[in-house]
Amino acid sequence: MGESMHREKRERLLAAVEFKPADRLPVQGWNGTIAGIERITGRADYRTNAKAVFAQAMNAWDVDVLLQFVLPDRQDRQCGPNAEVKTREGLQSAVYGMLSRWVEAHGPWSSPEAFADFCRALPSAKEAAHFVDAEIVATRWLELNRWGEFLKPIVWVPGHLCGTVPWMWYSCVGYENYLMAHSLYPEAVERLFAFCGEEGRLRNNAIARAIRDNGLIPLVYSGEDICGNDGPMCSPKALREVYFPHVKRAVAPLIDAGIHWLWHSDGNILPILPDLLGCGIDGFQGFEEDKGMDMPALAATPCRNGRLPFLCAGVNVTTTMYTTPEQIRADVDRLGSLAGKRGGGVILSTSSTLMENTPVENVLAFYDAARYAGSRAAARC
Repeated sequence: MGESMHREKRERLLAAVEFKPADRLPVQGWNGTIAGIERITGRADYRTNAKAVFAQAMNAWDVDVLLQFVLPDRQDRQCGPNAEVKTREGLQSAVYGMLSRWVEAHGPWSSPEAFADFCRALPSAKEAAHFVDAEIVATRWLELNRWGEFLKPIVWVPGHLCGTVPWMWYSCVGYENYLMAHSLYPEAVERLFAFCGEEGRLRNNAIARAIRDNGLIPLVYSGEDICGNDGPMCSPKALREVYFPHVKRAVAPLIDAGIHWLWHSDGNILPILPDLLGCGIDGFQGFEEDKGMDMPALAATPCRNGRLPFLCAGVNVTTTMYTTPEQIRADVDRLGSLAGKRGGGVILSTSSTLMENTPVENVLAFYDAARYAGSRAAARC
């Protein structure tokens, strides 16, 4: 029974991604909130048994897919995939270790010049092969897939562990140092992206083989927080010159293998949407419509393959989820109508992880509405 339900959920997910008929739109689950999780499961032991109670809640809500494993109180740091699988050995850029060693040798980041010096000291892109072991990459990907077995029949998709080109180095070196280096020393910053892009290409070659050889779901989920409310944090022109060519090279092995890439997008990505589509990205998640993101415009923009992008489209977690159950149901219906107009291509979700003070009745209303609105929407596709 569990395996047949898992196949149904997998088929439902792929039908949405590939704009094919299905019994209903798939539902993507985020973290739920502790109150919501304990209400739907009838249990009071989440804090002492988080992993099992969370999985029970997601299945009680009839969730179809989990894109990553994030618990409300971040116990996932102790029991999630990054804690139980050696993802740093195979699935993460070697640059993170190089950053730590640089700080040990030179002290805290103090200027854009210091970051530019670090970038210039990196190995060349040609040397990236010395830092990627294809067998270890494939082994880690299969270990991640096995880690998610306890969530079945839900389809598990590891988040942010395929071979993208990291852009969020501001979290390591500071916004001013990083963004000023972008402007003042683009040739140095491009050396960083070129190395990471080649790393990503090599890792994605191995991941693509692991997915195809083992019949895993042909879908990866990753992305970078490049944009704020007003668009990209740095010049789109600069990104086109020093960043996106390396992203395109990195993701090519997956795109060429027919594996779909769902890009996590915070902020207003419309100014760089052509660049993301040009890289082969064919799906998007995370729409802050209250911050200026025009989801209908994105939904109507064709991908490189000629199809419209599939959307993991959600009820806004900072606005709508604090209104009423009726408004939440209406917003879920809006997303269902969008799927009907486009002939599919929608995974129902909240816009991001739910915050812990979200009213429990609203959490319950979202999952209830998503399950039933998805059936009505599928009938219109």
